[in-house]
Amino acid sequence: MKIVRIIAAVLLALGAFTVYSQNTVTPVEEINMVDAEGLKQGKWERIYPNGKLMYKATFKDDKPVGEMIRYHSNGKMMARIVYDDAGVNGQGELYDENGRKVAEGRYIGNNKEGEWLFYNSKGVLISRENYKDNLKDGESYTYYENGKPALLTTWKDGVQQGPETQWYPSGATRVTTSFTNGKLHGPYTVYFENGNREIYGMYNMDQLDGTWFFFTALGQLDYKLTFENGVPKEQDILELRENERFSEFEKNRGRLKDPEHFKDDPDSYMMVR
Repeated sequence: MKIVRIIAAVLLALGAFTVYSQNTVTPVEEINMVDAEGLKQGKWERIYPNGKLMYKATFKDDKPVGEMIRYHSNGKMMARIVYDDAGVNGQGELYDENGRKVAEGRYIGNNKEGEWLFYNSKGVLISRENYKDNLKDGESYTYYENGKPALLTTWKDGVQQGPETQWYPSGATRVTTSFTNGKLHGPYTVYFENGNREIYGMYNMDQLDGTWFFFTALGQLDYKLTFENGVPKEQDILELRENERFSEFEKNRGRLKDPEHFKDDPDSYMMVR
């Protein structure tokens, strides 16, 4: 009888262990796998040296499919991109280290495509840009926080090309000019906020050229300077050195100070190692 009781106790214990095991043990899914051709397949994860998750994604034939999420080293989400089943088209949202959305747009593969929107730390839209094959292409707008446009530029294959317009926060035009192959070229006009011209001259491939005219706020000619290939003529050099107004123009020419802008390179959000 004693032996029978011992055997019964052992069987009971084994039964309990079996039930416990069935309730708690789950198969471990393999991750970070590549096939015979070295292509990523299935679920992938990477960890920062501090132990925080760097990214998680699902791959098919080395292309991300479904949801890909990247994280900053502090654990905050950096990017969330949802790809189609072919791993070609993806809709992405990018975030800063505080978890605030800073950009959103479409990817084809790893390249930005079509319209992208950029936001400042307050969540206000401050830039609208168009891309083709990861390069700026078409019109790009920068906005003031009041929603009015601050800057309009045009691009072709990542190079500024064509007209540029800058505005005051009030909506009045500040500067009109144009670019050729990324350089200022052609008429350049600066306006007072009252609409009168302040400065007018010509650029020749980024160099001031010919006669430049400077006006008072009432629209009257104040003075003029003459340049040849960006160099003032001899009789104008002394006047240039003493002219604070022209020095200020030189410091700010060609670019209105942009509103707060998304500083990080969006391409870095796509790096998968």
